[in-house]
Amino acid sequence: MVSRDTAVQTVAIVVAAALAVLSTRLGSTTSGPALLLGAAAYIAVFAGSHIYLALRGDSEMVPVAARWRFAALVVAAVTALVLGFVYGSVPVAETTLSTLLGLGVAALFVAYWLYEAWDGYQASRRGT
Repeated sequence: MVSRDTAVQTVAIVVAAALAVLSTRLGSTTSGPALLLGAAAYIAVFAGSHIYLALRGDSEMVPVAARWRFAALVVAAVTALVLGFVYGSVPVAETTLSTLLGLGVAALFVAYWLYEAWDGYQASRRGT
């Protein structure tokens, strides 16, 4: 039997593929609409199922709060990607904005991983 998470993820991949195709049909990837549709495709494929299931309050396999944290992480990373793509060559403090955004996203991923590990440990101690 296919889990609800798997079914929702399949739909998210189809939506992401449609957004990606639409993005390429709009012309240059540096144009505003194409770039935003591409970013939406990334968000849909990586966090679409978590957003949908969190909105429904479904915590069958993953707690709703963890779904929201992951979705926020993906949105932040994709936003940084878009900003780096558009403004990446802007100099900031003797480096470029893309370097700072990359370091910020890397730190965010490490902080997210550490928090989820801590939260999982706390949940195992509570027995939930």
